[in-house]
This record gives sequence, C-alpha cells and structure tokens, in this order.
Amino acid sequence: MVDFGKLRKASKKEKSPDPLEIFRRLPKPPGINDLYNSQAEVLKSWFTNRNRKDTVLKLHTGGGKTLVGLLMAQSSLDELGEPVLYLAPTVQLVNQTLDKAKLMGIAAVPYRNGQDLDENFVNANSIMVATYNALFNGQSKFRLRERGHYQQVGAVILDDAHVAFSVIRDAFTLEVKKKNDKDRYQSLTGLFRKSFSDCDRLGIFDDVVGGREYAVLEIPYWAWDEQIGSVREQLKTDAEEHPFHWPLLRNELHLCHGLISRDAFTVTPIVPLIRTFPTFSDAPRRIFMSATIANDGDIVRTFDADPNEIKSPLTSRSLAGVSERMILIPDLMKFKSDRESIAELAKWTSKQRKGSVILVSSDKAAENWSDDSTVATGSAEVGKLVDELQNGSHFGPAVFANRYDGIDLPGDSCRLLVLQNLPKGTSNYELFRAAALAGGASLVQMLAQRIEQGIGRGARGSGDHCVVIMSGPDLAGWLAKNANFMMLTSATRAQIEMGVQISEAVESVEELSETIARSFARDPDWTEFHAETLAELESGNEINEDRFSLVSIERKAVNLWQDGYHEKAISKIEKVIDNASGDIDRQSLGWMAQLAARIASHWGVKQRAEEFQKHAFSFNRNLLRPRVKPPYESLPAPDEQAVAIAKRIEEYRLRQGILRSFEDTVSHLHDEASATLFEAALAELGRFIGLFAEQHDTNGEGPDVLWLLPIKCGFVIEAKSRKKPKNELTKTQHGQLLVAAEWFKANYPDYECVRVSMHPKNEALKNASAEASHALTYENLAKMVTETRILLTEICELQNTGADLVNACGRLIERSNLSAKTIASTYFVPFEQIKRKSE
Repeated sequence: MVDFGKLRKASKKEKSPDPLEIFRRLPKPPGINDLYNSQAEVLKSWFTNRNRKDTVLKLHTGGGKTLVGLLMAQSSLDELGEPVLYLAPTVQLVNQTLDKAKLMGIAAVPYRNGQDLDENFVNANSIMVATYNALFNGQSKFRLRERGHYQQVGAVILDDAHVAFSVIRDAFTLEVKKKNDKDRYQSLTGLFRKSFSDCDRLGIFDDVVGGREYAVLEIPYWAWDEQIGSVREQLKTDAEEHPFHWPLLRNELHLCHGLISRDAFTVTPIVPLIRTFPTFSDAPRRIFMSATIANDGDIVRTFDADPNEIKSPLTSRSLAGVSERMILIPDLMKFKSDRESIAELAKWTSKQRKGSVILVSSDKAAENWSDDSTVATGSAEVGKLVDELQNGSHFGPAVFANRYDGIDLPGDSCRLLVLQNLPKGTSNYELFRAAALAGGASLVQMLAQRIEQGIGRGARGSGDHCVVIMSGPDLAGWLAKNANFMMLTSATRAQIEMGVQISEAVESVEELSETIARSFARDPDWTEFHAETLAELESGNEINEDRFSLVSIERKAVNLWQDGYHEKAISKIEKVIDNASGDIDRQSLGWMAQLAARIASHWGVKQRAEEFQKHAFSFNRNLLRPRVKPPYESLPAPDEQAVAIAKRIEEYRLRQGILRSFEDTVSHLHDEASATLFEAALAELGRFIGLFAEQHDTNGEGPDVLWLLPIKCGFVIEAKSRKKPKNELTKTQHGQLLVAAEWFKANYPDYECVRVSMHPKNEALKNASAEASHALTYENLAKMVTETRILLTEICELQNTGADLVNACGRLIERSNLSAKTIASTYFVPFEQIKRKSE
C-alpha cells in the first residue's frame, strides 16, 4: 500500500508563513477554489504588517472572516512556533470555526470544559478554538496574572470582536440579585443610604431599593471609597457564589462602579481589567476581527488595544459578503401600522416556511408578543429555538429579548427580521451608562452599534437576503436624525436610504406585504435596484479622531491609576479636557472629568477631587452632584419659539422623524409612568414647542420641570403625575411648589413666575392657599399634546429651509394655542379651594 503520509513528509519543504501560500497549499473542498479578492487583499496587507501587536480586520458578515482568521492563525503558528488561540463569542460559532478548519485541512482543537488544555495546543501543533468565556473568567485554565505560570501564546484571534464587548463586561461584573439573596442585597445597599441622603437623593434611593423605581443609581465614589472595606468583607463571605467573578474584582474594587437597581447590587469596573489575563494582554499578536462597525473606540476601551495601531484597520472596498437587505420603516409610511399588523406579517411569512424573527429589548417587551409567537427566555431556550430555525423544524414567529448579537440565522431560518423599538441596553451597567451620557455622542455610538448588530442577525453573507422591518416611533425618530444616521456604517446607511424610498412609496398594509413578497420571490427589479444603489451609496467609514482620543485617554488613565500613578492619570485627563475640540460633546467631557475626580478622591486629594467634580457636573448634570452643592447655572435667554423649532427640525434628515420622536416622548405622559419618565417627557414636550426646558429636581433643588419662555416668563412645574383623581392638592404639596417658585425667583430675578402643579383636577384644600397657583390637568395636557402634534405635522410638511422655515414656523405658532403668550391662559387652570366635610 502506498504510504502517502511518508511521501508527503519526504517531500515537505520549509513552511512559508505567508497566508496566501498556506491557502494555496491546502486541500480545497468542493465549492472553494480561491479566495475572494477582499480576503486576499486583507491577508496580504496583514502579512506585511504582521508584527504589529494589535490589528483590526473588517470584512462584511459573510465575507469570509473565519477563513481569513484561520489562515492568520496558521501563519502565526508556523512562523512563531508558539500556541495560537482563536476566540469566538458562542459555542455555536466555536463549532462552526472547527468545522471550517477541518474542511480546509487546518489543525484545530476545541477547548473542553473540565479537562486540561489540549497538548496539541500547548505544544503549538494545533490552533485552539474557544469561547471568550473560556479565557476570561476567574477560574481560567490559562491562569490569572497573580497566580503565575500562565499559558503563553504567540497570537490571539478574536472573531466577532464587536460582539464580545458585552461578553467581556459581563465576565468582570458581579451582581448580588435581590431575588436570590434579599438580606445581602439590603445589607449592601444599606451601607450607602446616608450618602444618598447627604446629596439630597434619599427619595429616589428608597424608591429604587423598595422596587418602585426602575432607575440605576451609581454610588457616589467618595462613599464607595469610605465603605469599600465593608463591601469587600460582605462579598468575600459569599465568594463561593461568585467563583468566576470575585477573583477578578477582589483586589480592584477601587477601580469599580457600585450600582444599585431595584433588582441587584452590581460591581463592575470602569473599563474591563483585561491585564488580569496575561495570556491575552502579553500576546505579541492580537487580531480583532469584526463586521464593519463604524466605531472602533470600544476595542480600545474593552481590550486595551493600542489606539495608534487600530486607527488603520485592514479592510476592503469590495462589497463581497454584503447581504441583501430590504429595510422597511412602517412609521415613515402613509398609513398607520401597529404591533398587530406586524405580527400578522410575521405569521404570514412563517406560513410560507420562511423564518420570521422579532428582536425586542427586554423580557417585558417580549411578553407583548407571546400570543402570536414563540418567546425564548434564557440561554437554553434561545439555543434550542435558534437550532430549530436553522434546521427548518420551526419557522416562527420567534421572539428574542436583548439578543442583538450572538445568534446567526442565515437563509430560510430568517427571511423576515423585525427590530422592534430602539435597542436600548438592559444590563444595569448599560442602563447606568446610557443615563449618564444621555444626549451625547457616546450614547449614540452605543445605539448605532446595537442597531448594526441587530439587523445582522438575518442574511449572513453574500447571496443571502432578508427583509428587515424597523418598527417603533423611537427607532424611526432616531434614524431620521442626521447626527445619529452618520454613526452607522456606510453600507447600512445605503440600505436605510433605499428603505426610506421604499417606505415612503408604500401606501397600505396590503402593499407592504406585496413589497415583502417581491424580496422573497427574488424579483429582478428589486435585486437589481438593491445591487446598483448599494454600489453607488456605499462609501467607507471615517474615524472621529476626537472621540477616539477620548476613549484612548480613558483607558490609559485607568491603567495608570491601577499601576499607582495617580498624578500621571489625572494629568492625561486634564490635558484632553483642556484641548478638547467642539466635536466632543459635553456629556463625554463630564464623564472624563468625573473619572479624574474619582482618581483624586481615591488618592486622598479631596479638594482637587471636589474641583474636578464641579467641573464634571457643569459639563453634564446627569453625573454625580458634588458634595458641596455648586451654584446653579441659569439657562441662557430662550430663542424665539420659531427659531428653536426650526433649529430642531433641521437636525433631522427626514422631517417625519421629529413626529416619531414626539410620539415616543408623549407615550410616557400618563399616570402609570414612573416619575422620572413622566418628568423627562414633560420637559421634552416643552422643547418640542420651542421652549427652553429642564428636568430639574434630579439633584435635590428646583422644580420637577422648568419651562422657560422667550417673554421673560418661567413655568415652574411640580409633576404630581400619580395623584389619584379624588385627591386634592394638599398644603404640603403646595408648599413644595412654593419652595420651587422661591428658587426660581432667586435664579431668574427678571422673570415672571407662573406656578403650576400637574394634577388630576384643579381642586386644592383650603389650607393649601393655592388660589394663585395653577393646575395642568390630564385633560388639558392631552389637549396640548394634540395641538403640538398638529403643529409639528404642519411644520413637517413645509419645504422651507433657513430663514424661510423660521418665518413659516412663526406664522403657524401664532395661529395655534401654543405661542408663549397663550399657553398659560389656554391650558393652565387656577386652583379652586374646597373644604372637606371633616374640616
């Protein structure tokens, strides 16, 4: 018998580490004759610069990233003679990678739970393929730095690095769940009750801990520093319940946020402490492979990558791998659609044996679909449902909550994908960070990334196709805004541009289903329109140097702080704040100033910490109020209403988007909404009608809501939204309004003050002495909302721009009851005294 192995060995020449040469020498399975041009292009570029420590590689989903990653891994293995580790987010993707390696004749072994690391990996004979969690956990077989004798590697390949951001954050996050250990939750939160009282936030603290409020509270860092010993002792007592998290945090609690929600007490680092794992941090080559996300800053923030090396990612202008997506936006269509009509479209799709999938942001949102669809909760159910969709035993409708990444549904497993509402975060950290950075570019980047990930669940490569319905007024409003839209990748922008054109042409539900059917049927008019338009509109992605620099400095500052270089850490932050350009939003600058304050406080330089915190709070009032209450900074004199509305309208690339944003806002103006949401919505309503507005009582001073008018008048509003209709305004409640009015007079001495209480009816007890105050009843609030909707609709239909738009807005405002001169007389009703029978 011919011994081919012996013949192969005898003829074997010295291995070339060139990945193109490696591919040429590999056996080719059926269907693979050569690389895509885009694959060959990035491999050639990487090999030229392969000794860079950090490399970012971007190819469109389905553009062959896995094969490229395996060839880079094999090249590094051959050249360096050291173990190579290939990481993927899920077990499913690990298995797909192993299958691809086997198909191509590349030696690869899996990471196995409960077993030692495979000798073929340790001896650099095979690539090891593992999940991120296999490496990044407190009991890692690769070993933590403090335990010594860690597993060294020559290279780490990180597949779907953009998906791993939340995976790595979770690896470093310890949560004490209230439902699992109520006593420990109460003991830990109780350590900080006084600190919240000291900064006038005891009310919201008690509501959150009592389960009445959904906010996520950050523990003031000065209180965290004071109680860090007590926190450590309590968590150490329960260390066995957190074996994968506690070892990563026990020495680094000073580098962590402490967060309190109604469900959990959370400890999570400011940035993931990635240097805990020397297998990764000391690897001479780290290759981050991702889909074409527009923002690479999170690679620096999460993985401590060198910002100078990843500014120039390896990519290709080729559209190979770009899936065909027909994006439809019902909120931009000429008819009203609702959840029920979209559910019918999903069921209609499933009956044709084509997968229909709905992505929602939370388990609570998923419950709304339970009558029409299969809802998967928990990892086991999600995995089972994904398998059923993939193998064709189930076609949906299938609903997944907060699964914007980590599930792949190619081909008929997902022909209709519904992205329901804006994909906001659900973890305590995500909710906290979103609130802290609200209104700034960092939050926009987070949302853009989630949208990209969400629409990428269906249609997984070139030749694949999917219809994506982007539903919900908040999502439509977000997409319509220029600044948000530009945060998306150019390919996604191109597909959304097509989607807007299509959506505006659809006139009925019947026509909507007909349009979807044309994608399913591979109508050549549609496919050619998509291909031609995508090629015309796709244009590459630019890095925002200023925002990228900010993320880089945050990571460097935390590293310096961890190493004990407090002064150097603070100096880096000071420099970036002092030199910040106008492109960096104030919310992000405030975040950085608060980091400097946190470092100074831990260092023991309390006065310097207080100065930094004042600076942070002046930039961003969503952050912690300084221990010494800073003087209030009055709002600037308001613009004329027409000017303010015109400015806002011109922020939108699609004017209908402001109507969608308006509808999302006013959906929270009801008596079941939380106080925080109601007050935020009431403030935003004021801005929609061209007033300057603040949600003001979040830090213990001023009214709940302030509306400032361009006629030297201010509406001081206390929002008693949850008052029952039978209850009258009491003396205590009116006293709060009077205190707020005195605050207003002190800060706005030249303004007339109109006192307003949001109240079910305009009745007050006699001893409240409220005759000179006014009620905004639910009935009149509804009238105001209706009139605002009419006004905005008329403005959106205007074709004017610039000064002409301002003039046209002015004429429409004067015709309405929403002008600064008429709002009070139209919608506010003086309180009437009543006397209870018992009085």
